[in-house]
Amino acid sequence: MNFPQMAPITTQATVQAHPYVLQLHHADIQHIQPQTSLSLTQIMATHMTILVLIEGECILKRENDPYPMRTDTVYLCHSGSTFALSSEHMDTQVAMLHLELYLPHPDDPRQLQSATDSQHLYFPTEATLPYASAKCQQICSAFRSTHVLHRWRAQIDAIELLFEVATAKEKCTFQQEDGLVRARNYIADHPQQAHTLEQLSQIAGLSAKHFSDVFKKTYGQSPHEYMTEIRLTQAKQLMLRSGYKLKDIAHEVGYRDEFYFSRVFKKETGISPSTYIHKRKQKVAAYASVSTLGYLLPLDIVPYAAPLHPKWSGYYLERYGADIPYHLEYGNSYQQTHTAIRQLEELKPDWIVCSHDIQAEEYTQLSQSAQMITLPAPQRGSWRTGLYQLAEQLQMNEEAKQWINTFDQHTARVRTLLTRSDGSRPTVLFVRMLHDQLYSLGSAGLLDYVYNELGIQRPHDTPADDNEEDIVTWDQLQASDVEHIGILIRQDSETLEHWHRLRQSSRWLDLPVIRQQQLHILSSSPWREYSPTALTRVREELIHYLSAKSPCAIR
Repeated sequence: MNFPQMAPITTQATVQAHPYVLQLHHADIQHIQPQTSLSLTQIMATHMTILVLIEGECILKRENDPYPMRTDTVYLCHSGSTFALSSEHMDTQVAMLHLELYLPHPDDPRQLQSATDSQHLYFPTEATLPYASAKCQQICSAFRSTHVLHRWRAQIDAIELLFEVATAKEKCTFQQEDGLVRARNYIADHPQQAHTLEQLSQIAGLSAKHFSDVFKKTYGQSPHEYMTEIRLTQAKQLMLRSGYKLKDIAHEVGYRDEFYFSRVFKKETGISPSTYIHKRKQKVAAYASVSTLGYLLPLDIVPYAAPLHPKWSGYYLERYGADIPYHLEYGNSYQQTHTAIRQLEELKPDWIVCSHDIQAEEYTQLSQSAQMITLPAPQRGSWRTGLYQLAEQLQMNEEAKQWINTFDQHTARVRTLLTRSDGSRPTVLFVRMLHDQLYSLGSAGLLDYVYNELGIQRPHDTPADDNEEDIVTWDQLQASDVEHIGILIRQDSETLEHWHRLRQSSRWLDLPVIRQQQLHILSSSPWREYSPTALTRVREELIHYLSAKSPCAIR
């Protein structure tokens, strides 16, 4: 289908205008329920993505910042950005439109090539339009039609909606959620101020009681609890940087009395500020790989610096981000790698822990800043070797031995729980979905733990553990000895589109595992990570899915 070219919209800077083509790539209404796959991890937008709340209540996280969504408001996520949707309500629906931008190929203007919208177009990330929800329902309905004219209508309406977003003026009507975001941001930006409920409610434009109730309902904590969290997060980061006295830190984050600050700190963290500083005396940095964090935490070492990103390391960011004073760049690009190395050169940690696949050039540069510890490749049982080697370097052999003993005891307990009366255990096939194809899931080390140490039964016709490029066939999916399937769906917009179509297909619905409701949605964290911490989480997930005391169901 050909689409007419529109008058170009350029970035704010003065650049040469280029004609371009916008195409509605996919449109659908997603049902967001508690603990669905869309809330497991952040989604990578492979296309420009428009989100509009149709019904219910939903929290949109762009990168790591939460926003309560409003009906008739368009939220735009550029390609390459990440977002997540979560809701506590069973009836929440969000329209999701994916648009692709094409530009003429520089070598042949008659050919089009896909382009990154954020580099060529400027749009506000949010715009309130009085008809947005109804318009998106109409677009999704037309896009699903088999009639070519209806699908063409969906294309026209989607581009028209995008045009309205681009030309929308600032919102002129007050929204309750706007006030909540404004008040929350004010707390985060001014932690040293003594905020009162009355002051914050005035910023939000609500009565004090209503503001307090709505704030807690939306964010899961009271304004006072959020203020304390912000203050202590900043305090922890200041404690781990040299040159700050405890009295100065207390004043910096809004506490006039350092003794009261110490009481609050101990109440919230379980330890005193002085103990916290002492435990963090040794400066250990985790570099490049999420698994490095998964090796350090069993030794009760929270790194001085670590690669943290809301999508790639969201589990660690949420739980330990406040205790890690320096967040390193995370990614595979040259610029991200160069930035992370430069950060570590400036920080000068005592140790740097890196993965086995670090490049020689990176290793040489980093070794000039600190002592290096390289973790082993993910092979059978290598997590034990890696943890012992790390502990020996850091003189924490007893801590490692104690942690592994406890780990093995829990593993034995789970093996027993998973053993049925006839002595057998559940048979599980692990797969991952990338775009429109299913592949083998799991490193050799991770699957060795699942199949050999936990005792999960391996289907007879299973792809090799050491080759994640092996394609999983329909015959393997419907084999008679496959009792459960664990599937990891890559959280990018293109793969999610294919997943939506696959799970509605008759061929998929006819699979024995689907009919028996023994399909389990997995997330990349922990299933794409091989470390002691990740294996602990894998074990707990499997006991939840497979134990007879915990009925399995499609999530």
